[in-house]
Amino acid sequence: MSQDKQAILFLASWYPTPHNKNHGIFIRNHALALRKYMPVIVVYAYSTSTAQDFKITKNKEGNFEEWLMEYPKSSTPLISFFIKYFRFKKAYKLLLQELIKNNISIKAIQLNVIFPAAITLPIFKDHYKVPYTIVEHWSGYLPEDDNYKSGIVKDRTKIAVKNASKIYYVSEKQKQAMLSHGLKGNYELLYNVVDTNLFKENKSAKSQRPLLLHVSSLVEREKNISGTLRVIQKLQKANYEFDFIVVGGNTEAVSYYKNESKKLQLKNTSFVGEKTPAEVATYMQQAHALILSSNYEGMPVVVLEALASGLPVFASKVGQLPNMITNDLGKLVDVGDEQALENNLKGFLGGKIKFSSEKMVSFISENASPEVVGKKLAEFYNSACS
Repeated sequence: MSQDKQAILFLASWYPTPHNKNHGIFIRNHALALRKYMPVIVVYAYSTSTAQDFKITKNKEGNFEEWLMEYPKSSTPLISFFIKYFRFKKAYKLLLQELIKNNISIKAIQLNVIFPAAITLPIFKDHYKVPYTIVEHWSGYLPEDDNYKSGIVKDRTKIAVKNASKIYYVSEKQKQAMLSHGLKGNYELLYNVVDTNLFKENKSAKSQRPLLLHVSSLVEREKNISGTLRVIQKLQKANYEFDFIVVGGNTEAVSYYKNESKKLQLKNTSFVGEKTPAEVATYMQQAHALILSSNYEGMPVVVLEALASGLPVFASKVGQLPNMITNDLGKLVDVGDEQALENNLKGFLGGKIKFSSEKMVSFISENASPEVVGKKLAEFYNSACS
């Protein structure tokens, strides 16, 4: 990265690593979108059981750099918290030293998901003395999630929010939940980014049989996989012909839901596990609809990717979806309303409910493309940090 160009420094609580390639990928997508307009450098530290020491790996793509620090995970239960905290801070201090060593000039800091990265924010802010923004994705503030409890989380979050130049949120419900916790600040909605070169409509790729798709982490508490499977069972019992593919989830989750689907005697149902973005894009081009009957969400990237692929969305009224999904783009039901979801899917499979793929693609182009989101971030940094 050219030393005469000031970069936006991304501090991330979640970020893809060689060990977890989809973790926080939406944060990476924001960085890639912003790099179209100004230099971006991401620093992220993560622990593994195989690491022997603190080791940094650097990746560079033009205006975009990511510096990943791998460090040893604590294996001492009684004092694990203290060792974990010490190593975590040490890793970021080493990352700062590397930035200084390479004469990296910083224009502003973007804190992506407040905790735990907020612990390291002072390390960089005290040195560079630049403003910072927050892009919050965490659903823990929501009453449905209810994980905003820990004393250290609350303390660091309040400090970070209080002094942020801007707080970007991904759903109106998330913003209201944060405000209800006394987290007042300069809020603004920010769309997650879709790689529109990858996720795009391809009508010739559609499967001949109707194909329904679900893509998620398969975390039951959030994604309500059991409810989705029950709806699939009812559709099959009503003699609707279709295939159902479930993408995502670790090995344990995939195994569990395969067994559940057998108990429900589901037909033409496949669990394919975690896939790369390119593989997910292929499934979406083949599918006819996305199902996401979650209990809570923020702004699900998978929904944006589906719309970019011309894929209608059948989902719950969660997160930002009620402000996004019109009748041209999909159908929403109340959380847990399996009968309404079943009825909507029957209407769709029976040809009575139709959607506009052109409007789906246009919606993404206007709101969630790398060009639009990157430009929005860049305009703020250029005006606020000039």
